Amino acid sequence: MLDLAGFMDAVKAPSVPPELAWRSTVVRIDAAEREPFETFCRTTGIAVTDTLHRQLNELPTTRNADESYARWIYLPWRRRVFRLLPPDDYADVVTDRNRDKVTREEQRLLRSKSVGVIGLSVGGEAALTIAQEHLCGRLVLADFDEFELSNLNRLNAGFADLGLPKTRIVARRIAELDPYLEVELYEQGVTESNAPAFLTGLDLLVEECDGLAMKHHIRCLAKERGLDVVYAADERGFLSIEPYSHHDLPIFHGLATAPSGPYLQGLTAWLGGWDALSDRSRRSVERIGTDLAGYPQLAGEARYAAAQVAHVARRLLLGEDLPPFHGHLDIGNLIAK
Repeated sequence: MLDLAGFMDAVKAPSVPPELAWRSTVVRIDAAEREPFETFCRTTGIAVTDTLHRQLNELPTTRNADESYARWIYLPWRRRVFRLLPPDDYADVVTDRNRDKVTREEQRLLRSKSVGVIGLSVGGEAALTIAQEHLCGRLVLADFDEFELSNLNRLNAGFADLGLPKTRIVARRIAELDPYLEVELYEQGVTESNAPAFLTGLDLLVEECDGLAMKHHIRCLAKERGLDVVYAADERGFLSIEPYSHHDLPIFHGLATAPSGPYLQGLTAWLGGWDALSDRSRRSVERIGTDLAGYPQLAGEARYAAAQVAHVARRLLLGEDLPPFHGHLDIGNLIAK
C-alpha cells in the first residue's frame, strides 16, 4: 500500500508501462491530501471515481468513514482510481450474498487458502470464478501463451487484449473483482525446474495445461505433497477430482502411468477415449490441420467447466473429504431428445 508520495512516484516512473500493467495499486491518503491527490490525478490524465457512499449503504453497521478509512485503487491500464471500502469491509459486502451457501466463518477460512492454476483457457475462466466466489486469498496463475483473435470464441476478453499474455488478462479481471486478492504470475508457464516453487504453499491445484508430460509431472509432485488436483475439460462435461490429501490415488486414476509410449493411450483412456467425444467434436478433430486451426471449444462449455472446478474447489478447500471422481457430467445427455 502506497502513501500519496509513493503513488505520485509510481505514476511518474512506472515499473511497467500502463498498457502492459496487470496489478492494481492500493493508496491510502488523509483528509489534507485529498485535494492534491485529485489535482495530481487530473494533471496526469487519471480519472477519479468515488462511489464510497453506495458501498457504505451495503454495510450492516455504520462506519466512521473519514478519508483515511477508505482506500484508493489505481488501475494503470484504465488510467482510473476508485475509492473503495478497506479490505475486511470490502470482503464482507462482496461475499454477503454468498450466505449461507458459504457462511461467514467458511468465508474467512477460504481467505487463508492458496490456489494454483496452470493453463488459462478453461483455467482462466476457473480462476475468475474462484476469485469471484472468494474461495482463496492467494491465486498463482501460470501460462506462457498470448491472447489471439481465435481465443475470442470462448475467453472473456476483447480485441483490445490481442497480443497480451493470458496471465495478465486474467490478472486484470481479478484485480477489478478484488484488488486485495494476492495474485502471482508465472508468465513462462510451469516447467520441471520451476514446478516445485509454483506448488509451494498451495492448498489446491487446478490443472488445465495442454502439455501431456507436464500433466503427468505436476501430478507426481502434487501426490508427493498430498496436494489435491482438479481438472475439467470443455467436452461433454469431463471432470477429474484427484484428492491426494486423503487418498492414496494413482496418477490419472491409474489409467496413465508414464509420460511415454503407452502413456498417451492411457491418457486418452483417462479422458474417456475417442468414443467419449461428441459427434460434432469428432468431425471437427478430423479436420484439425486442414481447415481447422485447433481443437473445437465453446464459451458455454468453458464456463461450465469453470463452474465444475469452482464447486469442487470450494468443497475441498473447506476440508470436505471428497472421493476420487473421473467421468462426464454431460448436459447433452441429461437434456436429450
